[in-house]
Amino acid sequence: MSREERERVGISPQVRACIDAASDCYTACTETLTYSLDSGIDVFDQRHLRLLIDCCEVCQTTQNILLRASELSVMLSAVCAEACEKVAAHCRHLDSSDEQLAICAEVCDHTADCCRQLAI
Repeated sequence: MSREERERVGISPQVRACIDAASDCYTACTETLTYSLDSGIDVFDQRHLRLLIDCCEVCQTTQNILLRASELSVMLSAVCAEACEKVAAHCRHLDSSDEQLAICAEVCDHTADCCRQLAI
């Protein structure tokens, strides 16, 4: 979508940044979920898997809500920030030296920051 089209539909640069961050976070968490299942990370750590799945779903829903300029945008942005913060912390807790977990944590931190700004 071009800049002119985004302006026409009323998506501000701040909201656009959050939409893009949520999309990136969805991708990073999905890749990390697959990596976690395939790599030998303790798959019995059900909390890790649940957090990743929850974050994926919340990011996707937040992205959709923001695109529609829903009245629920502020609330869902706050939930998204919290989900992303939890995933980032848990990825670092599992193994702060693992490259995939570090990337996921970084992307989640960025998304949490974007969403937190919208939720204020």
